[in-house]
Amino acid sequence: MSSETYDVIIIGGGTSGLVLANRLSEDPNLQVIVLESGQDRSADPNTLTPGAWPLLSNSPADWTFQTVPEKDLKRQITIPQGKALGGSSAINSFLFTSTSKANVEGWRNLGNEGWDYATYEEALEKSFTLHKSQGVAEGQGPLQLTLATGETLWEKAWISGLESVGFPRTDPLSGRLGGAIIAPESINPSTKQRSYAANAYLDPVRSRPNLAVRTETTVTKVLLERPSTDADAVAKGVQFISKDGSPQTIGVRKEVIISAGAINSPRLLELSGVGDGSLLQRLGINVVVDNSHVGENLQNHLFTGLTFEARDDVDTIDAFFRQEADAVGAAMQDYATKGTGPMATSNMVTMAQLPLPEFHSEEGRKELDGLFSALGAGSGSPATTPAFAAAHERFVRSVLTSPSEAVGNYVFGSAYAPFDAPSPTYRAPGKHVSVAIELSHPLSRGSVHITSADRERTGTSEGLTVDCRYLSHPLDLEVLARQVRFTEDMISRAEPLTRYLKPYSKRFTDLEAAKDYVRRTADGAYHYTGTCSMMPRAMGGVVDNRLRVYGCSNLRVCDASVVPLEPTANPQAVVYAVAEMGAKFIKEDLR
Repeated sequence: MSSETYDVIIIGGGTSGLVLANRLSEDPNLQVIVLESGQDRSADPNTLTPGAWPLLSNSPADWTFQTVPEKDLKRQITIPQGKALGGSSAINSFLFTSTSKANVEGWRNLGNEGWDYATYEEALEKSFTLHKSQGVAEGQGPLQLTLATGETLWEKAWISGLESVGFPRTDPLSGRLGGAIIAPESINPSTKQRSYAANAYLDPVRSRPNLAVRTETTVTKVLLERPSTDADAVAKGVQFISKDGSPQTIGVRKEVIISAGAINSPRLLELSGVGDGSLLQRLGINVVVDNSHVGENLQNHLFTGLTFEARDDVDTIDAFFRQEADAVGAAMQDYATKGTGPMATSNMVTMAQLPLPEFHSEEGRKELDGLFSALGAGSGSPATTPAFAAAHERFVRSVLTSPSEAVGNYVFGSAYAPFDAPSPTYRAPGKHVSVAIELSHPLSRGSVHITSADRERTGTSEGLTVDCRYLSHPLDLEVLARQVRFTEDMISRAEPLTRYLKPYSKRFTDLEAAKDYVRRTADGAYHYTGTCSMMPRAMGGVVDNRLRVYGCSNLRVCDASVVPLEPTANPQAVVYAVAEMGAKFIKEDLR
């Protein structure tokens, strides 16, 4: 073991890891170190410029994982995960939408004491400052959020259109969803640049003498020792490959915290001997804690979408999306001189989180009962315990039958999106609007597992298998196809929006046609959770309600991987809240 020793080692300088670094180093008596595999890209213009975020996929700041071929979809799916200080908060879009109260209470109902919504909301509010119009700011958290006024033509048309068909505007940070949303973005209104974990949480505290941060440093193993056969394993330190390529170790006095994300956190546990014993033995890894749930319960939002032609006399940002020289030049000029235009935003703030009305009537509930009965219980993953499969289905059923809970997340944009296009890069001529349609609460569950114990692969996208198993639970196809049909019907009746569209004919009155469309066009969002789930071990858990790894006395996981039930929409806000809660638990336990 190296003579270099810290009180707390944080593996991963992403969204969660930098929240922990800030909060734990508030105690001057704790020596904290963060080890991040990626670079510090806080000076990169593409990182900081909001409208440039699509350029960050498949860049050096992205792990760029690939799923195995999907049995029930027509495509293999790329998984962007941030490989830089700030993690995915440095490369993904900016939408800051919390989840519903029912979702958080669903986590608690799995057996996670302390995860009530009031506690979660307190942690969430600690993370941000929300800037509204006329200079009004709420909160004192490090992350800076900008809320658009909602006064553009398309924003007003979307809000008014949904109100006209019975869905009022809602507050995306309230925990009470079910209507149209103007989403806050993690953009600093003073600088017009991305606000993310690196410049919000880390930069203000980089000079603390008790905090060290090392980039381009890939941890390959947590060093675990078991004092006796019936005792919990103890983390003594970590092995890593340093920036110069040499293998090194660091010792730990108190805690090791893995915050490497939904793909890399289970990978690191397995490389360290925590996982399915049979898998680890096949790869020549010493089994420290035999827990077959590690890497299971991978969840993500599946989405498709619809496009509609806009009238010729209204403005859209299609020309910018087609990268036409004049439109790009004007956008760059607007951003450089005024901090406005399509380069100043994700261009996706107009949203809705909506119920699915067809399951709210007595007849609809009977149909849903029939679907659950016909489709079979627990079909989302063969590795899921019966107890969790039943709990997951109870939760999803409760959402589907509630008039006030969001079944789907809908993202509206004033440009063509290639849902049903010849290629992902295709951009149609003319003017369009698009609606992305996400399945908020999938029952399909996948997995992440290592395929090699070779430490040289740990800093790459190789040496592991990601199997999302999209649509493996048949109810997901049923619900998402009905969302497609519902979206088309809803927009056809939303006159304040439809008045700006060209006439069109409905394509999906037939449910089977909608199902075929979903199979052909669906893709995965960047919202991966669940692979180190927080719940009782017997139910399928990897960590307990204070994020401690089962079978280990001083090892925790704190990131999106611990979330056991997928949030309703973009998980950025959820991850910040989880990290704030984790920091509170750790500080309490280290006293």
